[in-house]
Formats: sequence, structure tokens, C-alpha cells
Amino acid sequence: MKKLLLPILFVFLYSLSQAQTCDPDSLQTIITRASQTDPNISFELKQHYSYYNPTCVSRNTLLLHLGGSFGKPGNYQLFPELAGNNGFNVINLHYPNGTASKTACGSSTDTTCFVKFRKEILEGIDYSTTVSVDSNNCIYNRVIKLLKYLHANHPTQNWNSFYSGNTVNWNKVIVSGHSQGGGHAALIGVTKPLKRVIMFASPNDYNNTLNIAAPWTSSTKITADSLYYGFANLYDDVVNSSEQFRIWNNLGMPTYGDTTNVDGAMSPYSYSRQLYSQLVDLTNSEHSSMILDAETPIVAGVPVYEPVWKYLLGINNLVSISENEFGINFKIYPNPAQNQLFIDYKSNIDKLRIIGVSGIIIYSQKQYTNSIDVSDLKPGIYFLAIETGNKRSIQRFIKY
Repeated sequence: MKKLLLPILFVFLYSLSQAQTCDPDSLQTIITRASQTDPNISFELKQHYSYYNPTCVSRNTLLLHLGGSFGKPGNYQLFPELAGNNGFNVINLHYPNGTASKTACGSSTDTTCFVKFRKEILEGIDYSTTVSVDSNNCIYNRVIKLLKYLHANHPTQNWNSFYSGNTVNWNKVIVSGHSQGGGHAALIGVTKPLKRVIMFASPNDYNNTLNIAAPWTSSTKITADSLYYGFANLYDDVVNSSEQFRIWNNLGMPTYGDTTNVDGAMSPYSYSRQLYSQLVDLTNSEHSSMILDAETPIVAGVPVYEPVWKYLLGINNLVSISENEFGINFKIYPNPAQNQLFIDYKSNIDKLRIIGVSGIIIYSQKQYTNSIDVSDLKPGIYFLAIETGNKRSIQRFIKY
């Protein structure tokens, strides 16, 4: 049975002393037309989005994100912004995506249809009869030309560290993608030594006529199997989930853990490379809900999948604290609360804190009290943390 979104409560992480100290207000969003980077590329309405935050400690890593079929970078900003605010240089690339891979090859009798389709979009060489992309418009040319443009116009932002001459330094790059873009990310990892591959609802390269996953998904890869990560929705309304998992199996991902449900779970999700959600929202698409801005569920101003995104990006500077950790047992009521939150704990408490889902401490006091006035809090999910001696514990509550 499908799980509706609204009744689901997520356990969020909150940051401790080792978290990034970036100022989110300092994030720079650079919007660029492909034609500005290369005069051989025609004018396009869709534009590249790039991100850089000068207040972050640089990770010396480029995140290259590729959207799905017909999508545009402006519709995928929450995930790239998160990366930018955690020390990544980020390129959210527009590329020729007006033909879906399943439309092009899903019913073909040619077992090489999918790989030819993708290689032409990546390389700009005439491999495929189902798509037409030249060397000027291919993904690889667009990436290198954008990197050079960004360095020329923003020379202090380290963009030049990600290329040498006309070659991308792929060993410094994480490639992520949604749907068609995730398939491209996976194929790039076959021939390039990437830092990581992140696939949202992808790859979708399953041939329904032959009832097989595209053979390229079983090919030997330059990027290690352990660096492939996927995130899908079990009730994907575009892609059959069993087909999706068969492709992930071909990519070698099950070696590093079984499929893992992230709903209500804490990072690091048993260190699995195969993550999924069962949340559904009748007004949105489950094929896009884990990454597309307009489809991503938001609670108290924070994307519910933000902890998952951080795990996928390898951001390990957030320390998770589970409820009732270290054996401090206390109760809070009523929950949900409207005006007063009561605390049932008989021993001394050194410190009380209310923490928002973004990790910001909203309220703090150093003496015990059996109730806290929460009437001024905005509706949403919060955590009450208590400390006594060297012990601490946390419980979540809802303000309505």
C-alpha cells in the first residue's frame, strides 16, 4: 500500500561543531547561456546555472548535475544549492534533452540503441539514428566551454582546477543526474574516473521489446562500482521499479548493501548505494519528487530529502543524534503542541535547547523547567534536546 506524504514524519539531522560554516546568503548563482561560452552554439532559452559560495571551505570538487528529459536547470536548484553551500563548485548544465531515452530506444530491437543514443549526446559523434547532436552541442563540449567561461569571468572561484587544456579533470568531478541525466551520469562513469555517480530515478535503459536492461549497464567501468549511488521512489509513475533495480544490479550496486528505505531513517542508511522512498503525493510525480524543486516535499522550509542528498554527496560533517540516545529517558507532551510543551524528567537538567530542522538553535536555557512556551514558534517539526553532565538526548515534536 502506498504511503501518503502528510502522515510521514522525518527524523532530521542537526549540525554540531564540525559542520560547514558557510553563509547561505553568500551563495552566488551564475546564470549563463551556452551561446555565451561558445559562438558555435546557437541561442537557447534554457540556460546553465552554476553555484559558488566564497564563505565555504572548498572541497576542490565539481558537482556536475544533468536534468531529465525536457527539463531545465532552473527547475533543479535546491540540490545544487545545497552542494554549493557545502563547499562544492557546481554546474547545473543545460544540454540537448528533447528526446527521452525510453522514447528513442525502449521498443528497439537493437541492443546497442541506448548506448548509441547516450554516446551521441555526450560526445557529439554520429552514433545514433534516434537523436542528432553535433560536437558543438554535446555535453562534453558544453562542460569544458562553460568551465573556461566561468574561470575567465570569475577567476577567483577555482573553476580552472577542474580542467587541463581541453580536458575535464574527471577525477575531481561528481556527476549527478535525474532520469535521462542520471543515465548519462552512469555512462560517463564507464569511461571516466569520477569521484562519484549519483542517479535519481535512473538509469531507465530497459528494453521492453527484448525484456532486458541495456547491455552497457553491465559493462566494465573505469569508476568503481562502490562509487555508484541511486535514489528512487518505489511508486515511480514513469519507470517500473523492478526494472530500475535490475539495472542497479547490473551496475554492481547490491555488492555494497541491500535496497534501503530512507523514510524516517537516519543517515548513513546502512551505507547502502541503493536508496528508495515510498512517499507519494497525489498532486506530484514520484518520478521527480526526490530531486525536482516543484515536486520535492518541503517541511518547515526544508526539503525532506536533504539528509539523503547530503549522504549521496558524501557530506559527512553532520553528526546524527538519534532520539533517546545515551539512555536519558524523558517524555514531552502534548505532541503536537500549540502553546506549552511539558517535560517529564525527574533529575537535574543542565541545558535545554529547541532546534529547528535546519540545525539552528532557536531556544536555549541553562536551568530545568517542566514547561516551555512554544506559542511563538512557526508550525513545523522541531527537536527538544537536553543535556546533563556528559549525556544528551533529543526528542522531536510538532508545533501546530
